[in-house]
Amino acid sequence: MYGEWLPQVSGRYWRFMGIAKRTMLMAALACVSATAAYAGGSKVTVALNQPVNVLTNTSLALPVALTDGDAFKPESAPYARLSGATMVRFPGGHGTADLYHWSLNSLTKWHGAGSPWIPKESNFGSLAQNLDKFGTALIVVNYGSSPDGTKGGDAGEAAAWVAYMNGDPNDTRPVRKDKDGDDWNTVGYWATVRSQQPLTADDGLNFLRIGHPKPFGITEWQIGDQVYNNGYYGSDHTGNPDLHGPAPTKEKDFGRLEKNANLSPAFYGERVAEYAAAMKAVDPSIHIGATLGTPEGHPSDQDWNKKLWIADWNDKVLRASCKAIDFETIEMQPSILRPPDWSTLDEANLLSNTRSRIGEIITTLIELDKRNCPSGHIPRIGFSAASLPAWPHLDHPAFPALWVADTYAVLIETGAESVAWSEMHGDSMFSGDGKKFGPAFMGMAMLHIVAHNPGDVFVKADSNSSTVAVHAVRRRDGYLGLMLINEDPRADATITVQITGGNVAAKGRRIDWGQQQQKAGAQFEQSAIDGIGSTFTVTVPAYTVTDILIPLAN
Repeated sequence: MYGEWLPQVSGRYWRFMGIAKRTMLMAALACVSATAAYAGGSKVTVALNQPVNVLTNTSLALPVALTDGDAFKPESAPYARLSGATMVRFPGGHGTADLYHWSLNSLTKWHGAGSPWIPKESNFGSLAQNLDKFGTALIVVNYGSSPDGTKGGDAGEAAAWVAYMNGDPNDTRPVRKDKDGDDWNTVGYWATVRSQQPLTADDGLNFLRIGHPKPFGITEWQIGDQVYNNGYYGSDHTGNPDLHGPAPTKEKDFGRLEKNANLSPAFYGERVAEYAAAMKAVDPSIHIGATLGTPEGHPSDQDWNKKLWIADWNDKVLRASCKAIDFETIEMQPSILRPPDWSTLDEANLLSNTRSRIGEIITTLIELDKRNCPSGHIPRIGFSAASLPAWPHLDHPAFPALWVADTYAVLIETGAESVAWSEMHGDSMFSGDGKKFGPAFMGMAMLHIVAHNPGDVFVKADSNSSTVAVHAVRRRDGYLGLMLINEDPRADATITVQITGGNVAAKGRRIDWGQQQQKAGAQFEQSAIDGIGSTFTVTVPAYTVTDILIPLAN
């Protein structure tokens, strides 16, 4: 697609965890608010000498759902990487992580919900065998259920998973023996299974024998998925299995789970700390995440009382677990609909309001962290899905590309641990055969063009127009990546670009994708661009993302 001309750079992926993280986060939040408030002529400014944040190998992700057999095939990896994703979330799809048992490749039969059908190839060994091609992974461990469905999950199972992924075959340390006597063997046992070839006589673990002696070094581990939907807050908040409480056998049983102490946020927070201790005993370098509810609204909202459960959950989870976690995971799926039938996305409002919404979410979570976490400890924020609802009508099918390109760039600039789309294979991303690419894929890919490799640094970039968004990246390969987004669906935008803090070459490369390309069924439109300098002018078509790659002079 665009790999034939994109400047390439090899090198080891690295993570930005510097001491200036907090300062840069607050600066990025200030940029979010300021950019959203501007109005007037179309002028953007880029400060090459003012770093905002950095792209890491966990910044962009796609989910691997157990029901998506194509996601386990090596043929999917190049397309995932073309989107810019260097991490996969496993298991993707809500309601499965807290039923899935990695070493058995089985799902607990939960009486309250039917288990999804799993293709034969959808086992963790298949994913691990191809993981080097995808990049890295965020693994969501089973918090909710035991294999026999009689109790909640076991920290030993999670610790053994860490041993399998990150352990040394010569490590004789025991993993964990749980309170019921289940022995999870040694770190070296699971690492040896990973390094072996399948045995002639299968002992049930051949699907995990992938001939991979080198540890994967997976750093990102989340404890449970959407645990707040376990029924503790009543029948309106169910759907995620949590057998620390009584197992429901029919629909009406969900209402009986309300306020069960073993389903409470404090109980979950305590178990998160227990999981973290067991898992970090195997590998102290890993990062542990807890699942939180997405902060909603303000006390002035009419339905504020209906949202108090989110604040209650987040506050009590963090109070019990914050000292043990490194990141907190939330979801963001804005759905602003337009009258009269409320079935069409209000694209203009989404484009203009998402930035301020991100600012509200992050500010609220930071305040929670300051109140509940040890002094100086601010967990990073991961977005397990930052996506758009699939069912509403779109006036412009190219809209998701604009929203994804801008929103994901903003989230990385604010220091997000990771940002994931809601599906790998589907109409919004790419087809199983890799022949069709959706608008969300195009939006991620346009961001990938400017922020191409982990270690590329986002720098300060501002726009004085409410319909022009801008992001800029100093790439490790010596290029400036500039992304301009014209959010006006009707009019082209003539934009004056001013670059300070460094010098750029006079010529570069331009890449466009927007509603014109979408209507034509085209991919990227590429062209040379010259006349570049510290100040130059460029016209971006209506509803289009334009990337410009410019060699840095110094």
